[in-house]
Amino acid sequence: MSAGSEIEIDFEKLRSFRREERNAFEISKLLTQSLDKFISSLYDSLNIRGYIAVVATGGYGRVELCPKSDVDIMFLVESKDKKIESIAVEFFQNLWNSKFNIGHSFRTIDECLELFDVDVESWASLLESRFVCGDRNLYDHFIWKIKEKSLGDRSLNFVNAIIEGNKLRHQKYGNTIKLLEPNVKKSAGGLRDLHTLLWIFKSIDPDFWNLSEDQSMCKSMIELMFEKGMISEEKFYAVIDAFEFLLWTRIKLHLVTEGITDVLDFNVKEKVAFELGYVDDVNKRGVEIFMRDYYLKAREILMLNKIFTMGFEELLNLGLSGEVETLDNNFSLRDGKKIILNTLKESLNPEEIFTAFLYKCKTGADFDESLKKTIINSVDKVDFSNEINLAKIFIEILNSKSGVASTLELMHEVGILGRYIPIFDKLTGLYQHNRYHYFTVDEHTLRAIGNAEKLFLDDSNLGEIFRNIKRRDVLYLGILFHDAGKAVKIEGHAEIGAEIARDFLSRINFDAVEDVCFLVRNHLLMEQVAFRRNFYEPETLHSFASNFKSKEQLDMLYILTYADLSAVNPDVWTSWKAQLLEELYLLTEPVVKGKLTLEEIYSLFEERTNRRIASIISSLSEKLNREEIENHFENLIENDSYLDVFTDVEIGEHIKAISESGLRKVDVVFYHKDRYTEITVITKDAPFVLARICGVLSANDANIFDARIFTRKDGIVIDKFRVFDYVSGEALTTKQCEKIKQDMEDVFNGYVNLDELFERHRRKWKRKIENVRKNVKIAVEFEDSKDYTIIDVFAPDSLGFLYKVSRKMSEIGLNIYFAKIATRTDGIVDSFYVLDLNGNKIVDDETRRKIRNEILSVIYELNNLKLTEE
Repeated sequence: MSAGSEIEIDFEKLRSFRREERNAFEISKLLTQSLDKFISSLYDSLNIRGYIAVVATGGYGRVELCPKSDVDIMFLVESKDKKIESIAVEFFQNLWNSKFNIGHSFRTIDECLELFDVDVESWASLLESRFVCGDRNLYDHFIWKIKEKSLGDRSLNFVNAIIEGNKLRHQKYGNTIKLLEPNVKKSAGGLRDLHTLLWIFKSIDPDFWNLSEDQSMCKSMIELMFEKGMISEEKFYAVIDAFEFLLWTRIKLHLVTEGITDVLDFNVKEKVAFELGYVDDVNKRGVEIFMRDYYLKAREILMLNKIFTMGFEELLNLGLSGEVETLDNNFSLRDGKKIILNTLKESLNPEEIFTAFLYKCKTGADFDESLKKTIINSVDKVDFSNEINLAKIFIEILNSKSGVASTLELMHEVGILGRYIPIFDKLTGLYQHNRYHYFTVDEHTLRAIGNAEKLFLDDSNLGEIFRNIKRRDVLYLGILFHDAGKAVKIEGHAEIGAEIARDFLSRINFDAVEDVCFLVRNHLLMEQVAFRRNFYEPETLHSFASNFKSKEQLDMLYILTYADLSAVNPDVWTSWKAQLLEELYLLTEPVVKGKLTLEEIYSLFEERTNRRIASIISSLSEKLNREEIENHFENLIENDSYLDVFTDVEIGEHIKAISESGLRKVDVVFYHKDRYTEITVITKDAPFVLARICGVLSANDANIFDARIFTRKDGIVIDKFRVFDYVSGEALTTKQCEKIKQDMEDVFNGYVNLDELFERHRRKWKRKIENVRKNVKIAVEFEDSKDYTIIDVFAPDSLGFLYKVSRKMSEIGLNIYFAKIATRTDGIVDSFYVLDLNGNKIVDDETRRKIRNEILSVIYELNNLKLTEE
């Protein structure tokens, strides 16, 4: 049996290895030894003679191979000639035929040394060199020269470049460990953070050139750091454990995907978690437990990287002039950029630690390496629960005009925030396995605070509201605790979180406990009303406004809602969501300020509508028939949002279209916006009209993410849809718009069968049902407004969803008078205001049960799931 086939057998054995049986270092060593054996055998079979050495670099050189890793090999020669070159070509051709992902180079020692000044990445790879076979003397001479160059008088230039590269890499990969889909190798806290330290240590300390070649080079580095007293015993074991965990994760990731994959993609996490022995328990899924472990381990690696790279920066005196300003007996400010200890200490007491963070908030400066290490060493040695002065300092931080988010982030990074607020420790790394929540709960929370704080310099209405908030500490505490309940239970987390906040705030004698609890308890309220309800109904607006005792409460909930949504996911906060929330806020503000009754809200709406109509009539009278304009407004249903959704120009186009065509056909108008298209459809109401419109849009790859449905008293429908192209995610093309207009006319005139049109489209895509769908809420819920029954539909996003559901509603005798469509990254939440064919609300429980099952049957059919009737 050849060496190559033996290696294949070794790879296959990996699939049966469990973490409790073998550690990752052993697996990587096994792979490395198998490859060494294969390459040495190849080298011998070619009968190579002369001053030639085969050198492993990169992960292969570090003895940290994973099953599908790139294999970096350097053919090191004393000098080059045609004979040597032909040998090298034959050698590498044999390697390429062996199914490995070979990265190769062919260099002399002098060529290697030249890389120092021209290629940081290639030089870093040389620092990971390991002898495989060939001329050992040549290799030893090469190492001596590389070591001499690395530790020479220009080594700090290389170190500086590595530190800057480290920062850029962190920025490129999100500057956080807590991503939905982290890169195990390159994200912050990934394996590359250890490689970075290895390159730096080999450039400043000759001891790190004596690392063992029989095991992971980074593991040897960590062991030497401990032996030299650079890290504590506790830190040593924590980092080794974290390193081994990340290496195992990468090994299993390669095996699961059968490729060079370093990203923990959403759809492979469950498989990797299972392969690593994670299973579901009573409270959490196995993948969620696995990802929390991943984040905590990555945090250990990132902290090690940050502490030492920061120390190296200080060693290089990057940007520091050395000017020192004394802050108090314990702390000083160096060059306006670093907070330092006046006297080195092993630990600090709680008040000293919090004072340091207050200085960080006030000055915007970072801690130097020594202070940061001292605080980290103090975390487990001091009690933060009984210091009443800590609360005063903490609240002073929260009331600062700037620096709040960055200070809380640093408190969290070094472990102080979780010690002071114990529930936050439980939120650390808390992961929800869905596409909507892009960050872990702790990361999301701190980003939300940061997004709120940025409003201070924002010139929008939100910015103005934020600047006028008197108690920012209340707002920030509301954000800090808004998801705290998730540490206990996801369902009902708002109520749970309010009680957690109450317990903590009572302990520190905070003077506005109920105000914070109000924000936590209601942090989902504003988005639910804005995105799922017709808040132009006076009853709905009155009900919403009745939650607030003051305008300040409304202002803070508005800011919290923005901060929460904008920090969930890069794609969640959109202009149309901003518009809906602002509309709700502007309608609610005078109601709360004036403590208006329901009757007064009706009067307010009537006055507002009359002013708007008078303004529109005035602006359109010169171009359109005044009688037709007035007739249009007389036919509008009271208290809907039509006048706010459409501009004067658009309303004029509606009146003109209705007048000119008499709506013998359907009228379709397109408005192209940034990254999406608005489509307005005007036609006569009839059974299945909404289903027809949605079917045509779906059949033309127009993905509906928002819909406003309006029906005049005389049965004329004016529906507005916001869509984007399913393929590109951008606004529709001119060709798509032309096809939609033609298909709409053909379908409404009966020339084309919509079911056939849609089925052709469905067969074209045959969308794959992703694992994400089984994590999405599927439900049909009922609620009553004054005049309508509201049906809330929760489901995975699927091809033709709105078309199929609206058609089913028409089939079972429901008329849709108003709808709000909200498509999230993890699913759909659509709300329909309906009546039966007799114009009555749906109040009978048995009828509701039948309707629920009919709609659920559509959802389950769309997602290839089995429905169990209630």
